[in-house]
Amino acid sequence: MYRYLLTIRDFQLPAYGVMAVIGYLVGMYFINREAIRNEIQPLMIQSLSMWIIVGMLIGARIWYVWENWHLFAPSPLSIFKLWEGGMVFYGGFIGGFAGGILFIKIAKLPLAKVMDIMAPGIAIAIGIGRIGCFLNGCCYGKVTNSWIGISFPSRWTPPAYWEHLQRGLIPPGASHSLPVIPTQLLSTLNLLIIFGILWKIRKKKVFNGFLFTLFIGLYGLHRFIIDFFRQYSGNALILKYLTLSQVVSISMIIISIVIIVIAFKRK
Repeated sequence: MYRYLLTIRDFQLPAYGVMAVIGYLVGMYFINREAIRNEIQPLMIQSLSMWIIVGMLIGARIWYVWENWHLFAPSPLSIFKLWEGGMVFYGGFIGGFAGGILFIKIAKLPLAKVMDIMAPGIAIAIGIGRIGCFLNGCCYGKVTNSWIGISFPSRWTPPAYWEHLQRGLIPPGASHSLPVIPTQLLSTLNLLIIFGILWKIRKKKVFNGFLFTLFIGLYGLHRFIIDFFRQYSGNALILKYLTLSQVVSISMIIISIVIIVIAFKRK
């Protein structure tokens, strides 16, 4: 795992940021293809993506800081170091959704149609971005003794290593963290599957908005399951056994099912 892909004196190229950019470019490739097929100017979609990214960054960071304030309390200015990772999808989803809706209303684009165009690209972009989480050492899973466990090295003090050190699970000076479930890579696999499903059926959708509705349902199901294996602490845990993200996941699953059922009944 390399938290920084390149280090030249004081300059460091963060793996998280590189993978986020790659995810964006790959996602936009598929989104642009769908925009052209649906006779919507790719330039409008690209402008929309900028609004979504700004909202996503703000929302994702706010949620992550809220859940992990203990990591930022010693140095509050580190909140603005986005290149070091530390995002929560649902915070980004809410922020990005708000930014996207605002632009769509201003540009007077067909809402449901545009959301379908975006859905497959969003899925693959998030999946690639999770590789950045893995390289950064964040969004890691619970400690495990199984063969799937991966230990993070002490170099650059990744979040997984730092958390184990703070909890006294490893001694000061330890070379690696304890082995943890690589939930980041499992998320990547799941999101690639979701992307494959959405891309396969994109020409057979039963109503405008179907692909996006299906996406939020499938992602909600994925996130609800994966969170049982992720390491959480602090405000991330509510109702003793469920995380805040799992509660949101349940809501997304229900909303997705209700919309699809109503649409099929009307059809």
